[in-house]
Amino acid sequence: MRHFLLLMLSVLALNVSAEDLNASFLSEKSSVPYYEQGFDTTDSFSTWSLQSSNYYYTWYISEGLSGGISFKSIDPASENSLAIDYAYGQDLDETITSPEITIRNNSTVEFYNYFSPVWLYEASWTFYATDVATGDTVQFLNQFRWANTVGYDETKWTKFSFDLDRIEGKTVTFSFRYQGNGGTDQLIDGFKVVELSDAADSKIELFEGESVQFIDNSTGNVTSWNWEFEGGTPSTSTEQNPTVRYDKAGTYNVKLTVSDGTSTTSATREGYVEVKQQQPNALIGMPEEGYLSPFAAVFIPTNVPVQFRDLSTGNPTSWLWTFKGVDPETTTEQNPTVTYKEKGIYSLSLEATNEAGTDSDAMLYAVQAGGAQYIWNLEIGESENLEKVALGWYGNYAGTNWLGITAFAEKFKKPLATAEIDSVNIYFISNTTVTPDATITVSIRNADATTGAPGEVLASGSFKAGDIAYSDDTFLATSVKLNTTAQVNDEFFVVIEGMPNNTDEETYASDDLAIACVRRDVGQKTTTWQLVEDQDSYGNPLGTSQWFENVDDPVSMAVCPVITYDKEDIPTSISNATNNAVKSAQDDNIYTIEGVRVQNPTKPGIYIKNGKKFIVR
Repeated sequence: MRHFLLLMLSVLALNVSAEDLNASFLSEKSSVPYYEQGFDTTDSFSTWSLQSSNYYYTWYISEGLSGGISFKSIDPASENSLAIDYAYGQDLDETITSPEITIRNNSTVEFYNYFSPVWLYEASWTFYATDVATGDTVQFLNQFRWANTVGYDETKWTKFSFDLDRIEGKTVTFSFRYQGNGGTDQLIDGFKVVELSDAADSKIELFEGESVQFIDNSTGNVTSWNWEFEGGTPSTSTEQNPTVRYDKAGTYNVKLTVSDGTSTTSATREGYVEVKQQQPNALIGMPEEGYLSPFAAVFIPTNVPVQFRDLSTGNPTSWLWTFKGVDPETTTEQNPTVTYKEKGIYSLSLEATNEAGTDSDAMLYAVQAGGAQYIWNLEIGESENLEKVALGWYGNYAGTNWLGITAFAEKFKKPLATAEIDSVNIYFISNTTVTPDATITVSIRNADATTGAPGEVLASGSFKAGDIAYSDDTFLATSVKLNTTAQVNDEFFVVIEGMPNNTDEETYASDDLAIACVRRDVGQKTTTWQLVEDQDSYGNPLGTSQWFENVDDPVSMAVCPVITYDKEDIPTSISNATNNAVKSAQDDNIYTIEGVRVQNPTKPGIYIKNGKKFIVR
């Protein structure tokens, strides 16, 4: 009888477990709309009220912009969009306001906007809500300030979404107020107020390439999860709360099967994920085999094939590259290989296209083929992040230190052709010294075939610590002429040694030299090595040293050897190393240090105007 009772209890427990087991899931991005406006018809448009200061230039509904720009790329069923046009010489103050809407808990408002950011300083919109009962307003976005803050430089449909926690339970209207003179053509569409919900009819809306986390909401003693994601990456998962990326437009199902070790049950949401296609974001990838340079995006020899890479996002399906200095000058390959036959500085562009539209990226005077140029290991845009790498009480990396580091080395990859080096520029970010006569030595060295560390000395030069060039306003080069020309055919190093350290003060600031560096996260690109003294257990040097690659704190130094691929004269200063694009530019043209022309330099970094550098901090 006892065994029979135990058996019955076990069966009952299994039945209870099976009955309680229920598969369920949701996502923080799932929502149900309770107000929608597509601006597709005159009747729907008339439900919004218009306050206008200009009869001819105000908000209206339009099929789209020239060039086939319409909301159909996001929603194929769309007929029209809310629009306002560029109005040169017209002072505008145009407000369009929604009907009254009562805001539920856990709500967001969202819409799509198509515009070019170039002319927002002339005219742009603000988006705000007004409490019907009190007249109080809550501003969600100033378009011009937003574009400047995030550095927005695209022209495509952009989705905006705002939490409505501040106005929950209130009845409000939403308004777009467009003010200014001139401006740019703009479209707004897909306006929705949605409630975050796990209701059966809720959906998840994403752009191609976006990710979403699914949250297990099952009941019972769940011990395993098996997810199936139609159209997702990964397509399956056994995690409890997996994150999935969707790369292709479409409407997709999600299925979850859970188990308690004995029973299983499943839940499927049909059409739960809706992925929208968007216009690509075109992005040129420069040849990785070339050298990076402060004055050109890439430096390569002539008559050597190099490959440009398409780094565009948004799933483009076709490409149009336009080059100068190569034959042919156009190609529709995604990742073309080209050869520059003649020395010069060249521009290029890329148009990336899919069904949602076309985007372009251009690099002005970005490629230098042949001749002589300064090179370094900083990626495009990283010069904005040059800094002193301070090591607390122990001094500086790439400078004065109390860690027994007697030399620092910057490693460079193999040149694409036999190259020569006869000088080096070093950019210091601190030049404080009580030892101005101390000699600092710079050498070009081969990489040791066995260890990869700095090896044979090919050429060297030196300067005094007191001769380090420095300015609070810009980065100045300390130029070092080598005692002979170094010929390089393989990986090589620029080694700097002899940084003085002659102070016993507690502040350790009397000798405080440091080379400007870019510091990266652990695991990212690193190009520096350091020569470290061997010490006994008391910290006393043993008279020997070892080279170590800096993998713990990835850094690149602002150290620029001059590479020449021919017998041309090598430039000796920043001003005459400036590329031809800057030399021939009009007085009002400003370029980044990578050679890209900018209209208004707002980001911190080094810029060039009239062949001279200046810095924005």
